[in-house]
Amino acid sequence: MTTVFKLPRIFALSLLLSLLSGCGGDSQSQSASAGNDGSRDVLLPTEPMHPARLHNWVQELTSYEPRWAGYPEERLATEWLARALEDAGLETEIDPYSFRKWQLDDWQVQLIEDGVPTELDSFPMWSSKGGTGTAELVDVGLGTELELMAQDISGKAVVVTGRALLNVFATYPNTYHRAAELGAVAMFVSSDAPDNLIRPTSSGSNLLDDNAIPAFQLGAQDLARLRRAARDGGSISWQLDARHVNGTTHDVIGHLPGSGELDGTILVTAHYDAWFAGALDNATGVAGLIGLAEYFASLPQSERPRDMLFLGVTGHDAGYPYGGVNHWLEENRHRVDQLELFINLDHLAAKGEEHISTTGLIDMLGLVLERPGDEERALFTTAHPALIRKFMPHILKFTPLTVVLPTVPTVTANGDLEGAMGELGVPSVNLTMATPHYHTEEDTADRIPAEQLSRAVKAHRDFLLDVLPMTRDEIRSPL
Repeated sequence: MTTVFKLPRIFALSLLLSLLSGCGGDSQSQSASAGNDGSRDVLLPTEPMHPARLHNWVQELTSYEPRWAGYPEERLATEWLARALEDAGLETEIDPYSFRKWQLDDWQVQLIEDGVPTELDSFPMWSSKGGTGTAELVDVGLGTELELMAQDISGKAVVVTGRALLNVFATYPNTYHRAAELGAVAMFVSSDAPDNLIRPTSSGSNLLDDNAIPAFQLGAQDLARLRRAARDGGSISWQLDARHVNGTTHDVIGHLPGSGELDGTILVTAHYDAWFAGALDNATGVAGLIGLAEYFASLPQSERPRDMLFLGVTGHDAGYPYGGVNHWLEENRHRVDQLELFINLDHLAAKGEEHISTTGLIDMLGLVLERPGDEERALFTTAHPALIRKFMPHILKFTPLTVVLPTVPTVTANGDLEGAMGELGVPSVNLTMATPHYHTEEDTADRIPAEQLSRAVKAHRDFLLDVLPMTRDEIRSPL
C-alpha cells in the first residue's frame, strides 16, 4: 500500500552549527531561531542576508511535509510564515479562502505479467479522477497526437514516456485529456527525473471534477518495465482513493508602508506549498521572502519611498493552475494599477550537480568553475528593458551564468505567478533555476548551499534598492 511521503520533523543542527562557524557576516550579533512549537533555542546571526539565517528558514519550512494546499501541513506552514513576517516587523494577515481541493487518501499500482501482480512505486497525477481498474497496457511513446492515433487505445492503459525540457517543461501537457477522449481508461507516465525518482505534476489543463481518468507517474526505470510489458501483452491494475472536495487554503500578506514619496507598491511573492519537503521548490524562495522583508523593514521608512507587500501563496504545485497569485488578484483587482513591480522568488539555490535528465542542461562545459556548486539560471522578465538593465549588474556580481528571457507572459516558468501578473501589464521578474531533483522526494534542505542562497537573495536585495526610488515611467521605459 502506498502512503504519503513524510519526514520526521527534526532540524539538521550539526549542519547549522557548521554554517555558523564557517560563514561570513555578523557572527557576534545573534538571535534565537523559532522551532515549530514556538520554542527558541538555536542562536542565529541577526543579519537578514546571512547564509546560516536564510538556510535556517529553509530547514524550518521543509519540516512541514507535504505542504499541499488545503492539507494540515500547509496550515502549519501558513502560521509559521505569518509569524516570521511579523517578527520581521511587518503588519501581517492570513487570508483564508475556499477552493476545490483534491483529497488524496491512498493509491496502489500493480504490474501484471504472466498473471503475477507486482506492486510499483508511483504517485498519482494531481487532480486526476479516482477509481479502480485493470487494463491492457499500450505504449504510446511520447504521447503525441500521431502516436495516440496510431493504434487502438480504447479500453486500455496508455504508457507515456515523458521528457523534461531543461528539467522543467513536460512534453505531455495535452496527452492526458486527449488519451481520455480516445477511450483510454488510465495513463502512466514518467517525467524524466534521475535514477528511478518520481516527479509529480498535474496535467496542463486541470478540469478538477471533470478530469476523466486515473493517471499515475512512475520513475523512469519502472516506466521502462511498463513499456516492455506492453510489448509482451502485459496489463496493469490500479486503485486511486481520491476525490475533489471543498477546501481552504491561505495567502499570507505582509505590509510594509513606505514614506509616501512615491505612489505605487512593489509586490514580492513566493509560493510556500510543495510536493514533498520542497527545499529548492520553494523553501529557498520563502527564505528569500523573509530575508528581504527583514532587511527592508530594518531600513528607516524614509529610505523606502513607496509601499512594499510580501506575499506568500499556495496552490502553485498541488493546485496549479488555480493557485499562485490568482486569489490575491481576484481580491485586489483594484490594486493592480498601483503595482509598479512584481518579483517572484522561486528556486533560488541548489547544490551544483550535473543536469542529468535526458533533455536537461548539462553544466555548460565547466563555465561556472569560478563558483563551483552553483547552478545556471534564467531571468524571466516582462518586456521592460529597465528591469534587465537594473538586475544584470547584481546577477553578474552575485550569481554565475544567467540566460535573460524577456518573455513574460508568453513564455515563463510560472503562469500563475509572474505570468498572471504579466498578463495584466505589471512589470515582472523571476530569477530561477531547475535541477533534476526538484519535485522529487530528494529536494531536501541538505541540497541547498547556504552561501549560494545568500548571494541569490542579495542580488534581489540590491535590485530592489535600485528600483525602489525609480518612477513608474522609469520602470516602464521602453529604452
